[in-house]
Amino acid sequence: MLTLHTEGEGIALTLTAQSMGRDWNVTITGGEVPHLGAAALGAPYRHPDGRVGSSASVLVLPSHKEDGVVKKAAEQLAKRLNCAVLVSGGIHVDAITPEQIGAVVTLAGEAVERLARQMELEQKP
Repeated sequence: MLTLHTEGEGIALTLTAQSMGRDWNVTITGGEVPHLGAAALGAPYRHPDGRVGSSASVLVLPSHKEDGVVKKAAEQLAKRLNCAVLVSGGIHVDAITPEQIGAVVTLAGEAVERLARQMELEQKP
């Protein structure tokens, strides 16, 4: 299992990735109350010209806003790793400001990129 911790704007995130055969199960949690707010299942596909793309299906609990973060991560990881990737997450910050929301999105995106590099190394034979 891979684990990555990151922090910015006073918000800490933890990402974990567990290999499931050739596929991956990833969690993104953080803030004051880690929880399960949304999940996205990303899958790669091949364009007619040979390029790899990806799409993701999302489940989100009512009043939760993590769907954008997990969807983007699932699509990015599925495309990059060319496998199915389930990303679930919950990030809660009391009285979060618009600036903090932007920071969470940026922080999560950067952390997913770092995690992807670790995951690629794990996939190599």
